Amino acid sequence: MGAFRRFAFAAAARDAGFVSLAAATLMLAFSFAPALSFSIGANIALLFAIFMILRAVCLREESIERTEAWLILQPQERPAGDTGRRLARDELQDVLLRFAKAAAGAAIVLYGASLAVSLNVESRSLHAVVTQSHG
Repeated sequence: MGAFRRFAFAAAARDAGFVSLAAATLMLAFSFAPALSFSIGANIALLFAIFMILRAVCLREESIERTEAWLILQPQERPAGDTGRRLARDELQDVLLRFAKAAAGAAIVLYGASLAVSLNVESRSLHAVVTQSHG
């Protein structure tokens, strides 16, 4: 089961890397408004966490054989029988949920940073909220 878990981790890490690259690019593009930039990153991290949770919930024993982690293994390395598929599904679900947990944690940190920046006295976003509520 160690090889399957390693490949499942590598596939999920690759997915997280691509999402992080996209988030970093968007955050850099909106760096003129730091609160907005952090909020964009937090939203992307939260969407990734939700996507990973949905992948884990929708994973079935029958569909485990179509996953990348299963297909990359040599036929003799794959877990055999129904018990093997069940264990592989449990391993993949565990990996996906761990990445979802990490993404949710990153979203919390980014939302907190967005809030801290927006509450700064010199921040334009706080000024916009204050002037709109009184005007």
